[in-house]
This record gives sequence, structure tokens and C-alpha cells, in this order.
Amino acid sequence: KMVAIPFCFRSVAGLLLLSATCAEARPEFKQPLRVFVLVGQSNMVGHGIIEATDDNTGIEKNATLTWLVDNVPEEYGMLQNQSSGDWTVRQDVLIACNRRDDLLPIMSDYGALHASLCGGDRGQYQIGPELGFGFAVSGLNRHKGDKILAMKIAWGGKSLAEDFRPPSSGGAVGPYYESMIANVKATLANITGYFPNESGRPVKLSGFVWHQGWNDGCDVNMTAEYEYNLANLIRDVRLDLDVPGLPVSIGASGMAGREPGRRADIVAAQMAVSDPSKYPEFDGTVATVDTRPFYRDPYPASPSDLVYHWNNNAESYWLVGKGMGKAIVELVLRREMKELVKERATKDVVSSILR
Repeated sequence: KMVAIPFCFRSVAGLLLLSATCAEARPEFKQPLRVFVLVGQSNMVGHGIIEATDDNTGIEKNATLTWLVDNVPEEYGMLQNQSSGDWTVRQDVLIACNRRDDLLPIMSDYGALHASLCGGDRGQYQIGPELGFGFAVSGLNRHKGDKILAMKIAWGGKSLAEDFRPPSSGGAVGPYYESMIANVKATLANITGYFPNESGRPVKLSGFVWHQGWNDGCDVNMTAEYEYNLANLIRDVRLDLDVPGLPVSIGASGMAGREPGRRADIVAAQMAVSDPSKYPEFDGTVATVDTRPFYRDPYPASPSDLVYHWNNNAESYWLVGKGMGKAIVELVLRREMKELVKERATKDVVSSILR
């Protein structure tokens, strides 16, 4: 059974004021707004095609989102209102995404999650991992009115070795790392500017989600240091966002399937950072999803043969997001159970002192 975690507890001192703090909180907010930060390059931007007609046959291309809804309704029918044809809008999952043409800490698009919102580059009718992710993490909403925010910060064609290079890796800090941190802080400080209905709701940064790796796999040196840089990225994000032990879900770069070589080396590096025998400091707080099973054959089985974009296959993007979402849910629940046990132990100590 899932246990609701009280959000008004902040410290031992705060515990002594627990009743007063809870009394001040708006009663309709049972939980804080959980915020998950989704970061990466073009495959986090997302290029799963929603709708496209095959030039040769004149019918819907295989594995677009529209094709999936029509042909696999038991899995994807819930994504579209069959009466109106509108895409299903999840009022309990919010999304905001950054500007893709500069580094300014501003969210360009935001609203309730549905297909096409925050997917693809501007003007493209596409989805990214955010759709499957949002549906997967919605299970954390256990009370009426609970909400989640997926904050997506991604730019196409960026490497971890240079563009997202974390401070602990040495050398010049990547400008996209700095912009990502600035975007997170600015958005957290202005939640009600984007979502006025969330005024008064506490906010909790609950997880970091990473799907990136293609560009590093194009270079032998970047590939060789990927594991080192990824471990440093996790440490530095936690430090710069001031959330020790922040749950981290990594979607491996499985878009080339089981292809050997540098692509496989990047996947191995991504799998390694969640191995507690190699990184005991990350035990129970970092999970890597092996996304290689989500690879689908190129055109005509998929909308294209662009392997670096999962062949534009909407199912691949859905499954990547769903996998990362399920992984982060498990990490979050594990963390919150530990917090609950610690809180109850603290209450017992305080009660014994005040007797």
C-alpha cells in the first residue's frame, strides 16, 4: 500500500510546529507539487511522429502515434478521445519545456500534458519521452487534486563531454549544464507564473531524468569518458540543486538496438552508474533503464530510417518515457518510505524529550 508523506515536516524544529504549519496549508493540497526534471539532447526533445501519410501508399505510416491508437487500441487507445478525436489531456500531470533556440532560463510552452505539447522542435507535430513518462508517474498522485510537473529541458545535438559537461569533470563547464541548472531554479521560483492554479501548493523537486548519449557516441574520446562524466553529472546536479540523494532515472541510448561498437559502449557506461558494486554511493537512488528492447526496425516498420531518432517511432518514445517513469516512481517511493521512517523516529525522540 502506498503511504502519503506529510509535506509540512521540514526539520526537528519544524516538527514542533507541525500542527500550526499544517493548519496554514491550503486543505485541498494533500501533497506537494512533485517536480521531475527531464534533461537530454534531441531524443529528450522527442521526434516520435504523431501523424504522417506514407507517400507510396497514401495511408498512415506505421508506428506513428495515430497508427498506434488505431491499431493497438488496448495499449494506446486511452491517448485519444475517440468521440472528438482530441488527444487526451491529463489535468493531473503538468508539463513545461525550455526554449530550444537559446540558453535563456524561460519555459516556452507549458500546460496540462497531452500529445504534441512539448514534443519535437517548434512547428513539429511529435512526441518525446514526456508522454509515456507522465502517464507512468501519474500513479504517484494518490489524492484528488494531486499533481506532477514534468520540467523538460533539452536541446538537440548536444554532448555530455562538452555541452553538458559537469563542473566535477574539470575543464570548461558546459554552457548547457549551466543553462539547465538556471532553468530549473528559475522555473521552481516561478511555478505560479506558469501555473497560477498551483498558488499556495508546496513544491518538491522529486527526481532527475536523463536521456542522452548519441553525440558522445560519435567520438572515441567522448565515449571513453562518458561513464566518468555521467557519474559527475549526477553528483553535481544534486549539489547544485541542493537535493542530496535526488532520485535519478537514466534512459540508456538504445536507439541503435544491439549494434556493437561505441553505441554499445555508451549503453554500458549508462548501465554502470546504477551498479551498486561500482557506485555504492548511488545505491537505491539511481536506476538505468535498458531501452534497447524498445528499438523498432526502420521504414516501413517505422515512419523513417533515422536511427539516431529512434526511426521517428512513436512507440519507442512512449516506451522509453514509460520505462524511465516506472523506474523513478520506484526510487521516489523507496526514498519517501525512508523519510517516513526517519520522521516517525524523530517524532518518538521529540515526544520522549517533551514528556
